[in-house]
Amino acid sequence: MYLRDPKIDNTLTAMAQKEEKGEQIVEGVEVALANTGNYFEKHKSLIIGVVVAIVVIVVGYFGYKYLYLAPKEKTAAAEMFYAQRYFELDSLEVALNGDGQHAGMLEIADSYGATKSGKLANYYAGLAYLHLGNFEEAVHYIKKFNTKDPVLFVLSNQALGDAYLEMDQAEKAVAAYAKAASKYASDALTPGVMMRQAMVQESLQQYEKALQTYQQIRRRFPMSREAADIDRYIARMNAKLGK
Repeated sequence: MYLRDPKIDNTLTAMAQKEEKGEQIVEGVEVALANTGNYFEKHKSLIIGVVVAIVVIVVGYFGYKYLYLAPKEKTAAAEMFYAQRYFELDSLEVALNGDGQHAGMLEIADSYGATKSGKLANYYAGLAYLHLGNFEEAVHYIKKFNTKDPVLFVLSNQALGDAYLEMDQAEKAVAAYAKAASKYASDALTPGVMMRQAMVQESLQQYEKALQTYQQIRRRFPMSREAADIDRYIARMNAKLGK
């Protein structure tokens, strides 16, 4: 009589189970592939359309950037060179409108607005109008200027605050100064903007807010020129508040 070894039986059973699982996996893969093929056939037009759309977007982006925008940037930068020179020479009208041969800030901003130079032209146009006393146009162009450069961010918002102040819109001036001071911590720029902010707050009789701004200057920028005399302003606000 043949005696069966339990270990061998267990091994054979395990092998049979593995073989069965393997067959099930293969069947599952075949079904999945079949379903995928069916899905593709069913939605072939949609899938191809999506792929084509992605290709068009990518190609269009690089084409716009390198074939359209780059040449415009070069032209705008060349025109900006002359406009900036007139601005530095205080020939503000020419800087704005051009000299007959080269475009001014207004044309550069309008024609090359998508370029870095075109965006910068909005800022210079705003400054030119600010110096010329046309404060509404100054606000218009400075507000069109957006930048990630922290220094230009401070300077543009400070100029915006100055324009609002000249228009007797003190609350908007305070908001612009506060925005300028929020972006970039620099002993050379930030305390001066904050002094503007505090003094306008003081003129609005917002003594508590002015006191807080003066105290921030002392705390954040103790080595700045403004901090050297800041205790006098703080004492004046405390007196106003009866402290």
